Amino acid sequence: MSDTNSGDAPPAEAPAEPLFSVADVEQFTNEDAEAGRAIGKLLSALFLYTVVAMLIVMSWTRSALETRHKAGSSGAVATEPAH
Repeated sequence: MSDTNSGDAPPAEAPAEPLFSVADVEQFTNEDAEAGRAIGKLLSALFLYTVVAMLIVMSWTRSALETRHKAGSSGAVATEPAH
């Protein structure tokens, strides 16, 4: 038997060239940062919209309950449909 590894050792790899150039990596980084800022602005806008919508519905509900309570205390009976 010989001491050489005919098929067991992987072949020596030549140094690989980088997949992307430095300019490409900079462009990817800038685009990624821009996308992150856009997503942050979108999430902030959706949060503010949700808060405003919640406040509107809360005041609407409160006024409806106050109207119903005033109608109930004045002697008028609120009729509700049977379920």
